[in-house]
Amino acid sequence: MPSPESDVPGIEDEDLSATVTKLNRIKAKNRARLANSELTRAFLNSGLALTEDVFSLGGGDPAESVPPTLAYLSRPRVLSRAREDYPELVPTEAKFRDRWAGHQDFLEDFIAYALFARHASMRRALAEWSTELLSAGTDFATAVHRVAYEGAKLVLELPAYRLQLLTIASAAADPGVSRSIKQMYSSLTASWFELYEQIAGSFDLALRPGVSAWQLNVILQSVSEGLGVRLLAGVDEPLLDHERRESVLGTAALALFVSLLDNGDGLTLEQAANRQFSHPKKSSGKRGIR
Repeated sequence: MPSPESDVPGIEDEDLSATVTKLNRIKAKNRARLANSELTRAFLNSGLALTEDVFSLGGGDPAESVPPTLAYLSRPRVLSRAREDYPELVPTEAKFRDRWAGHQDFLEDFIAYALFARHASMRRALAEWSTELLSAGTDFATAVHRVAYEGAKLVLELPAYRLQLLTIASAAADPGVSRSIKQMYSSLTASWFELYEQIAGSFDLALRPGVSAWQLNVILQSVSEGLGVRLLAGVDEPLLDHERRESVLGTAALALFVSLLDNGDGLTLEQAANRQFSHPKKSSGKRGIR
């Protein structure tokens, strides 16, 4: 399946006027024009490149004793990277300060941009995966496993996911960061809704009474992010099966679908649970959770 990480940094065809909002301009039209300028994107992409250096697997200085923070995005480092990657645009400190009056303004715009880049990558990936799977006539279980496996791999492949975890930890203390996080989740939720609608339409699926698509969406995203944290922690657990292209996330997703989708009995989730577990049974010693 195609992987979108090669498209980041660089979401050149996306309008950034609603994402990069801390620019030093009074009029909205001037801010919008500056947000989409080549040099503004160059500065932001340089921040993404530095993020990739710091957060990529195997990246960074092994002798570094301090965990990475946003200190790596200092103005001198961003300028140096921009001069290295975009010499034709002649990045200078004066041009940087012309865009952002203070470095905190740049950091807020960068975080919004980085999270937007992660969402754009995920959105493109979801569209490609769903089209490929549904057009190939893949059975439902295989389709779910493949999408879950590719999504779990993205956690390891996209440095922006690590940045997301870092920014979430500080969101409560920074309204700008908190706003960017909320915008990202809103966009991701919309993208997952699109995928769900495609799959539901192809397989003629319906949720149990009382269960909403939003609930299913949030549960799946939460399980995915929980698995992502364990993957990044490098725990010694069989979370991904590269040979079979399956993952624990796929198992969890299938379990959710089996329990939350209406199989024709018309029961709510609670009614279905009570029917299946209506009476405690004495253990025979042959079954149980291990």
